[in-house]
Order: sequence, then structure tokens, then C-alpha cells
Amino acid sequence: MEYRVLSRYRSELMGVAMLWVMLFHSFDLDLGSRLLNGVRGAGFGGVDIFIFLSSMGLAMSLIHQKQDYTEFLGRRARRILPAYYVVMLPYTLLLIFFQGVPWSDLFWNSSLLYYWVHRCPGAFNWYICGAVFFYLLTPPVLYWLRQQQRNKRLLLAVAAGIVGGLALCQLLVQEWYGEYLDIFYRVPIFFLGLLAGIYIMENRRLGWKDLLFWVVWAVLGVGYYLLATYPGKGELTSLSIPMAHLFVFSTVPMCLVLCLLFERLPLGWMRRFLRLVGENSLEIYLLNVSFFSQVAAIRQVISFGPSNRLYYLLSYAANLILGIALHKGVERLRQRYRRRKAMGSGGPA
Repeated sequence: MEYRVLSRYRSELMGVAMLWVMLFHSFDLDLGSRLLNGVRGAGFGGVDIFIFLSSMGLAMSLIHQKQDYTEFLGRRARRILPAYYVVMLPYTLLLIFFQGVPWSDLFWNSSLLYYWVHRCPGAFNWYICGAVFFYLLTPPVLYWLRQQQRNKRLLLAVAAGIVGGLALCQLLVQEWYGEYLDIFYRVPIFFLGLLAGIYIMENRRLGWKDLLFWVVWAVLGVGYYLLATYPGKGELTSLSIPMAHLFVFSTVPMCLVLCLLFERLPLGWMRRFLRLVGENSLEIYLLNVSFFSQVAAIRQVISFGPSNRLYYLLSYAANLILGIALHKGVERLRQRYRRRKAMGSGGPA
């Protein structure tokens, strides 16, 4: 098995992450089991999978095709911003007209500054700002990692990035800047994604040493979980031990195990479904954290009892269908723009 298996099943992994995030956002959904409710409550780890796979794909793209900084950012902007504005603009206007948020929120959301200023009650979900933040970092950080790779210090550099990210989170907590942790929690995962992208592009095999490392890495994650849930952890250390850091240890092993299942088990229909969700995950996510987050308002019109399981089942289906439709609509507009641009550039001067 090679690291390329992560690229082969990238869409399926994104589909798993998207469904997990949807479960996490179903805050009052009772699945009838403590274990299942624990899995639902840990669904914020789906975002770590997104960041890992996204940075992996960015590294592969930059290694495969040399791009200058503006070209790289332009391609990323063309991928995410059309769908973002299609969802964000009517959602923000809805909040302005029906929930009384100030008109300035339209500026903050449109400028993608809403996460960094923390001034608007109608701020959009943080993930798009996080994605743009990691887009900005990727070319210089990848260039540095590639230099370290030539000097045979790649793993040391990635370890420094992981430790630096963890230290930065501690600093933000100690200095009362915890509102920025949604993004900075994911810095270590960002470095692991770049490492995976480099390994894929050099066709590195998952040999026994690699597999042993990821097993030990996952065991360290178990140790971290026990420490994070230990009642007397405050007596052991003054450091913050957030559950979010668990996914620094679990994300890559979890993705590798899922890829192994996709390889070995007859999951044809399930793989196709997960691939469909993964290929449309951006649009599904945007709708999930905007219109489908207005649970209280929606339930004033539709309610299905105290467990709300039927409500969520129907809302998931609607969310997926509308997300896929939005993806197709945005792609159709993008293709139409490309055709017009090609016709314009091919015409007489």
C-alpha cells in the first residue's frame, strides 16, 4: 500500500468528514446510545479531516504544476468564493431583515474579515476564513518543507510545525485569544497534510516502519485522550489540554484505516454515495452552517417530537440534495464564464 491511497479515496474521505460534521451540528440529536452520542459530539474532527485532505491536495497541486503565488490563490478563490457568496449573501440579508443584525455584517462577511475582527453577531461560519488562511500559508510553507526535504530534514521540519502549532494554541489560551482557536487548532493537521502530499508525489510506500509510526501515533492519541479526560489534570499541569488536539493524533490513522476498508471491503454503493457527498462537500457545508443551522426558526414550522430524529433525517436529505444542486449550478455558471472568456480572448483585438 502507498500513501497515494489517501489521494485515491480523497472524495470518499471528504464524504465521511462531511456527514460527521453534519452530525456534530445536530446539537440536540439523541441517537439513543452514549457511544453514538459521543461519536456525534466528536464530529468537529470532520473539519480536521477537511484541513488534512485540503492541504494534501494543495501540496500535490503545487508540486505537480509550478504556479506563482497569485495564480495559485486565484485558482483557489475561483473554487470556493462563488459558492460562498451565493450562500452568504442571502443568508446575511436574512439575518439583517429578520434577526436584526447590523448592515455592517454584510461588509464583514463579504470581505472575509468577519472571523478576525469578531465584531459582527451575524458572522458566517469560520471555516471559509480558515481555508483562505491555509491557502495563504501553503506556498511559502511548502517551499520551506521542500528545502528541508532536500537537506533530509523534512520530518524534523514537520515536527517543528506541529510543536509550533501546539505552542501557539497555548499562547492564545494564556493570553485570552481563544476566539481564534478554531483555525489555529488545525495548524498541526495542516503540516501533516503537506507531508502526506509530499509523500504521495514521491510515490512513497506505506512500509512497515510507516505503519508502525502511525500505530504508535494513534496510541499517543489514546494517551492524550486519557489525559484530556482525567479529572485531576489541573493538578498535573497548568497547560490547556483541549479535546480538539486529539485529532492531531487520530486524523491520519483514521483516514488510513478508512482507506483500507475502502480497498478491502465490497462497499460499492456506500463508496459511491460518500464520493458524491465528498465531491459536493463545500456546498453542502456552506448550506449546513447557514440556513440549516437555523434549527429553532425551522422548528417553528416543522417539528417531529422530542427526539427530533425524523426532523434531522429529513433535513440531512434536503441539505445534501440542495448542496449537490448548488454545486452543479455554480459549476454551470463557471463553465459559461470560461466559454465567454475564451471567445473574448480569441476574438479580434
